[in-house]
Amino acid sequence: MAEYFILMGDVIGSRGFDAIKLQQQLNSLLSACNGDLKTEILSPYTTTLGDEFQGIARSLHAAAKCIFYLEETRIKNQYDFEVRYVAHYGEIQTSINTEIAYGMMGPGLTRARSLLTDRRRGQPRFYFDLPDKRLAGNLARLCSVIDGLTERWDRGDYSLIFDMLSEQNNEEVAAKHGKNRSQIWKRRKHLLIEEYTLIKAVVLDLAGANQGKHRR
Repeated sequence: MAEYFILMGDVIGSRGFDAIKLQQQLNSLLSACNGDLKTEILSPYTTTLGDEFQGIARSLHAAAKCIFYLEETRIKNQYDFEVRYVAHYGEIQTSINTEIAYGMMGPGLTRARSLLTDRRRGQPRFYFDLPDKRLAGNLARLCSVIDGLTERWDRGDYSLIFDMLSEQNNEEVAAKHGKNRSQIWKRRKHLLIEEYTLIKAVVLDLAGANQGKHRR
């Protein structure tokens, strides 16, 4: 049977948010990803419960790109919630639904959901379950470092942070936020923007090196 890269996620502590607002924001986030990264997705990311979603990526690299897209778009939109992700390479026995991530069955989906719903203390926010356990562990460790960096970021700085991630020119970012170039440089240093960008590049490179083996 065919195996695919399954990406699932759920909102951490969803009970602490307004349910209707959270669902709207999550749906908006997924819709943006499905549109902007359409070529990277086999089955579009779809909410399965009010605070959970699933979809099928074309490759491990595509799954990693989608994770970063969702995280950075969440920052761009200044959403308060965080998402826990599970990326699993596993078997799907039914045909892939290319319109919506419903109606598919297989042990890969069962395994991914089991990992997602594992509420044991200390579970990482980014979890990779792959045939190459060393690669999975390295990706998880790097993403844990990224998680530690982004925990430093306050919601009030999200707009500035997103612009610093998107634009390397400090003068342009400064003009947009009513600051000077030196202030933006200092904020980049304090918020470890360069370190985030470097680790992100390593994650994508590692995921991309796997692409030739399992791409769909």
